[in-house]
Amino acid sequence: MPTMEEVKNRRDAALQNWRRELLLLNNLPPNSPQWKKQQNVVQAARAHYDKASAEYLDLLAGTESPKQEDS
Repeated sequence: MPTMEEVKNRRDAALQNWRRELLLLNNLPPNSPQWKKQQNVVQAARAHYDKASAEYLDLLAGTESPKQEDS
């Protein structure tokens, strides 16, 4: 089972990749063949980030105990 740090690092890397792909998309002429191809790459990067983020949140929810409120 991966550690919390490994899962967090994967999530962070997926976010950076998604941002990088979005920047590339924004620099292409809209609706050009390259833009449409890059849009698919961006969608795949977003799906990868969503999966990594869900894995991180699931692990976080499973390992942290509820915080006690002071009365």
